[in-house]
Amino acid sequence: MSRITLGNVSIDRDRFEVWIDVRRIDLTFVEFELLFLLAKNAGKVLARSRLLEAIWKERPSQGEDRKLTVHMSRLRKKMRGSRPWHIETITKRGYALVDREEAEIERAPDQGGRQRSTPPLGELA
Repeated sequence: MSRITLGNVSIDRDRFEVWIDVRRIDLTFVEFELLFLLAKNAGKVLARSRLLEAIWKERPSQGEDRKLTVHMSRLRKKMRGSRPWHIETITKRGYALVDREEAEIERAPDQGGRQRSTPPLGELA
């Protein structure tokens, strides 16, 4: 899978290009790889440790967690305007690329009858 299209976002791994509508988005290598991994697993939570290992090819050490947070923040800023997909932080678990529209529809009450603050997401296989 070298090309992924989600909503108005097109990711071409062979050409190392990302487009939102007709606007090309300039990403660093790390940002591109993070986005590609998230898009390939859209709707699934990717653990922080898995992302760190996949991008930096080593077991995460102290301080690398912050490095991932910084890269995700920069990636989010560059991906403004993407519809309906966005990167969501799943507290204490990792990150997921989720569809805003489906997330609103699929939200279900938790066991106490309250609306959940995050949509139900699948686990990484």
